[in-house]
Amino acid sequence: MRVWLVRDMEPLPTDPGDRRLMRGGMLCKALAARGHEVTWFTSTFDHYAKRQRMAHSGTLAVSDNYRIELLRAPGYRRNGSPFRMWHNWRFARAFLDFARHSAQRPDVIVTDVPTTEAAQAAVLVGRRWGVPTLLSIRDLWPDFFGRFLPPAARPVLRLAIARFERQVAYACGNATAIIGISPRYLEWGLRKGGREQGPLDGVVPLGYEPVAAAAADPAQAEERLRQLGIDPGKRLVSFVGSWGGTCDLDLVLAAAARLRAVEDVQFVLAGDGDSRTALLDRIATLPNVVAPGWLTATEIAMLLENSALGLLPYRAEAPQGLPNKIFEYMAYGVFQISTLPGEADETLTALAAGRTVAAGDAASMAEAIVESLEKAAGAGERERIRGEFDARYSAAAVYADLSERIEGLAGASTPPAP
Repeated sequence: MRVWLVRDMEPLPTDPGDRRLMRGGMLCKALAARGHEVTWFTSTFDHYAKRQRMAHSGTLAVSDNYRIELLRAPGYRRNGSPFRMWHNWRFARAFLDFARHSAQRPDVIVTDVPTTEAAQAAVLVGRRWGVPTLLSIRDLWPDFFGRFLPPAARPVLRLAIARFERQVAYACGNATAIIGISPRYLEWGLRKGGREQGPLDGVVPLGYEPVAAAAADPAQAEERLRQLGIDPGKRLVSFVGSWGGTCDLDLVLAAAARLRAVEDVQFVLAGDGDSRTALLDRIATLPNVVAPGWLTATEIAMLLENSALGLLPYRAEAPQGLPNKIFEYMAYGVFQISTLPGEADETLTALAAGRTVAAGDAASMAEAIVESLEKAAGAGERERIRGEFDARYSAAAVYADLSERIEGLAGASTPPAP
């Protein structure tokens, strides 16, 4: 079977350094391992390193039956910049141009929201060719855009959002099948498309593939952590991720300030983002906080293997419903403290893998950290959480399910484009 995946914004297996694969990368790997011919369409722009991978469009061969088509798109400097929207549009146009000149047609096209532009383009191509399409709802674009703009800018934004709404409505309404990363995400996609749930629609959670080699040499891991300024002899309270607008690291720093007298606890804020420069001055005043910057996949594994707690500090208006970070932390048996209500809270509670505090409440977060450090130290707690992950969210289980759904779509009837 020939499968096309249209998905920008993720690390590639060919990117330099020790990168974590995300959903697109893990899905392509699983499909190729099952013998399918896989083509992943992404852009020339590396969204994490903020660099161009190559000057022009080109093809990268991962294996005999797996290739990556890099389509030229301009990139951007800041995640919240209008240039990011321009980049998204250019990538979608580049995919349409590629499809227009392609001599081959796939058996199934897979795409995601976000972005709305690429999702619309992929579903449009599928309808034109009579090729079934699978649309994965991974984030609720554009519902939350207005929350991060000043009131004066919102009237202008409404015009742009109307365009995004049309794009997502087209993609959700015309995809052969919709999957959500949770029941509520699936419901959102069905509602946007004005359709009832059908036999091909369903829920496939986010999966994660931990780096198994992290614990092979504990002494080496401890040495590397110390080189990064992290003290593995202390109880580590860690955050790993992008320092974006929906993430509230101010809350973490306020909680750390309340616990600065607790000498055996160290906060580790790994990652980078638009807010890093503004936060570094505050971090420098707190002796119990370190910010090692971006970590490789192996370094993340080393950190999480040695962490007592993992933090999910989101702002009250954050759109995330069930972020990948939950499953990443669970993969290493790390108990979590989150500020996300709804499905994230329900998942952590049902699996006894974490607890939820009110967004923006530093006192409650500090209290929860102290109480949870004792719980996380319980005998067998780490292995219990890791066992829940293995049974429900491991990459092997999740992407086998998703691959089977994609295989089941081959030959499914798709109405012609109007």
